[in-house]
Amino acid sequence: MTGQQQRDELHRQIWAIANDVRGAVDGWDFKQFVLGALFYRFISENFVNYSEAGDDSINYADMSDSDVPDDFVIEAVKTKGYFISPSQLFSNVVSQANTNDSLNTDLAAIFAAIEGSANGYPSEEDISGLFADFDTTSNRLGNTVKDKNARLAAVLKGVAGLPLTFDDSQRDLFGDAYEFLIKNYAANAGKSGGEFFTPPHVSKLIAKIAIHGQTTINKIFDPACGSGSLLLQAKYFLKDHGVEDGYFGQEINHTTYNLARMNMFLHNINYDKFNIQLGNTLTDPHFGDDKPFDAIVSNPPYSIKWKGSDDPTLINDERFAPAGVLAPKSKADFAFVLHALSYLSAKGRAALVCFPGIFYRGGAEQKIRKYLVDNNYVESVIALAPNLFYGTTIAVNILVLARNKQNTDVQFIDATGEDFFDKKTNNNEMSDDHIAEVMRLFDSKENEAHIAEIVDQSKIIEQDYNLSVSAYVVPKDARVVTNIAELNAKLVTTVAKIDQLRSDIDAIVAEIKVSDSGFLEKLLDGADVEWKPLGEITNVKTGQSVNKNKIASNPGPYAVINSGREPLGFIDDWNTDNDPIGVTTRGAGVGSITWREGKYFRGNLNYAVSIKPNANLETRYLYHLLLEKQAEIHALCTFDGIPALNASKLKLLLIPIPCPKDPETSLAIQAEIVRILDSFTELTAELTAELKARKKQYKHYRYQLLSFPKPEEPA
Repeated sequence: MTGQQQRDELHRQIWAIANDVRGAVDGWDFKQFVLGALFYRFISENFVNYSEAGDDSINYADMSDSDVPDDFVIEAVKTKGYFISPSQLFSNVVSQANTNDSLNTDLAAIFAAIEGSANGYPSEEDISGLFADFDTTSNRLGNTVKDKNARLAAVLKGVAGLPLTFDDSQRDLFGDAYEFLIKNYAANAGKSGGEFFTPPHVSKLIAKIAIHGQTTINKIFDPACGSGSLLLQAKYFLKDHGVEDGYFGQEINHTTYNLARMNMFLHNINYDKFNIQLGNTLTDPHFGDDKPFDAIVSNPPYSIKWKGSDDPTLINDERFAPAGVLAPKSKADFAFVLHALSYLSAKGRAALVCFPGIFYRGGAEQKIRKYLVDNNYVESVIALAPNLFYGTTIAVNILVLARNKQNTDVQFIDATGEDFFDKKTNNNEMSDDHIAEVMRLFDSKENEAHIAEIVDQSKIIEQDYNLSVSAYVVPKDARVVTNIAELNAKLVTTVAKIDQLRSDIDAIVAEIKVSDSGFLEKLLDGADVEWKPLGEITNVKTGQSVNKNKIASNPGPYAVINSGREPLGFIDDWNTDNDPIGVTTRGAGVGSITWREGKYFRGNLNYAVSIKPNANLETRYLYHLLLEKQAEIHALCTFDGIPALNASKLKLLLIPIPCPKDPETSLAIQAEIVRILDSFTELTAELTAELKARKKQYKHYRYQLLSFPKPEEPA
């Protein structure tokens, strides 16, 4: 098993345990218990590792609390930032968790003791309140003490079962596990998930931009740090000694603030190497005495409200005063930008995720852009693909600020195209190759058609300080070139075929109009009709999965029946050898599907039931019957968010069979019905094809007729 496979397997186990121990409690509400337990285990094993210092003769977990020397306690708090007595270690607590009737109160006391051990020491601020969100009295754990203890024991046992060890070769696994859990909780938390966690692939790109060209930095800062994932990327790229004076962040949400501090510890960053503060960055900023910073990274909240002009003192704040104007009260985006800029060192760079509207709107935001451009602080603006972040589908930008630019050019990069991301089920993702390509463009500072443009400051001024990427990077013309001669010739053939089909159908309709009953009597010729369950006249088999590739290997036609709430798909001519019809058993993701000359495909048919007619049942006859019986099929469905249909219920569907005792006559009648209905189906398809072709024809001639020559631009 490769290293990545081992990592994937570990992640699978972690998420399975996290889901198992939470039971019916929502994962988002339960995250602090799983994450808190993982943190508790980590600092316990970390402390044991420190206490034993590689001496095999010492077993700290087996020691009595009274045997621990006082001077060791003091030295431990000075070094590690906290103290844990042997009886308070995770391993000792979890070993008795199932039989401890006071587990919830014992845990609360242990957490208070660990936090209290730092009182009066330099680490006090970093340790205080770390376990505040691990509320052992919470009703989310259960309504009674017994229920709470049972759930707590399950959490501790689950975390204890994770295959993690604290040693020099594997201790990073704790940090990786913590990040993995946070990522999954964020991904499943909807809009709120994006408020505390930036996806790892985007974090990589932002951090790489901020530290690009530097082998060491004095320190890194995130003014809206969430759970700290952006800060930690610098540790990955610059290693332990690349960030000389540590990691700094501010976070307004108390729970997220605790997650960030835990995240630092879990990535083996000691208390004296990080400083995470709680508070509103815009109105109560920290770290004024710690600036400047060589690297600043941030994904601040988009377009939130703030005090702005309601607070007359803010215009004199050294962060905002140089711009001469405050960000709008309803849109604080540029307040975060100016805050970051004021903390940036002379050699540093800031990479900030920004809502795209701030780059082109007027008013105060335009004046702030003017300040940034006129003072030559804007290095790059990078447009990213949509749907990269949790909780929002918008396509955001990265604004890159620098105080040490060697020229007045601004670089614009359009990384919104499909060459810069992979489409995933819920969110798009940037691979390492995509990130490397953006970094290549960022580093080169060269023009690249339709992707990157280096723009002189004067041109930006001419554009009223518009910093939108689309204002300077001309998108590639993705229009399909139409061979108009071929299209016109094809239309002639299509129209002729349509005329013939119309003539055939008119003849059928005319015959039916003479006497509806007469036509049916002629068709059936007195034939008996017997209604039989589908299961008696077909072989209904469940379990096939149906996807684009399978459909491609078995061209249609295909149809979709709407079951009333969600579509259920019907596939005709699924297998050319056995000639069955496929019926989807789940309605999710099924869209309009055709596979004719245009080979158009949309949607996915998941978990199909295969129906193979017997020798006395014509496939197309059954196909049209199923289309007619959508209401009855809908009635057979069960609903759990989306409709579901199983093979056993489908077998009960009654199907009319003409002349069941005379197979030859029965098949002839079925064939005639199919001929009539297929004629209508074919005409509809041809009319649709003509309409599409006419639209292409219209677009081509519209372009030809309206492409007037432009006057030459002055030299």
